[in-house]
Amino acid sequence: MTKKTTRRNFIMTSIAATSSIVGCAAVNKKSQTKVASAKELPTTSTMPERVLGKTGIKVPLLGLGGAGKTPVGKSGKEKEAMAVIEAALSLGIRYFDTAASYGASEEQFGKVLPAYRKDIFLVSKTGIRDRDGA
Repeated sequence: MTKKTTRRNFIMTSIAATSSIVGCAAVNKKSQTKVASAKELPTTSTMPERVLGKTGIKVPLLGLGGAGKTPVGKSGKEKEAMAVIEAALSLGIRYFDTAASYGASEEQFGKVLPAYRKDIFLVSKTGIRDRDGA
């Protein structure tokens, strides 16, 4: 029997995927081996996708952001950040979000994502602006 995609099922799957990313990062920290390479990216994903705004580009509902308490936004956590980013890639994450105000996230993403550039959607934001663009 196939599970119906409901909000509850999606949230539960998302929690499981997030736990897997954190677990992969912990394992990778100990073994210091890469979790994924460009050749190992999943070609199909069960993650639901949506069209991004008016672009016509489909992106997964879940992404990986560089802000927050993950190693991705912290200086001195390069190995852990790489493990988290590579684990996200291996789980089907293709949407990555960063900004200059997110700490070291731009540099951390820049170390891993260039090899996957044709397969991902990378968003980077600029500073706060008012309504008139100033």
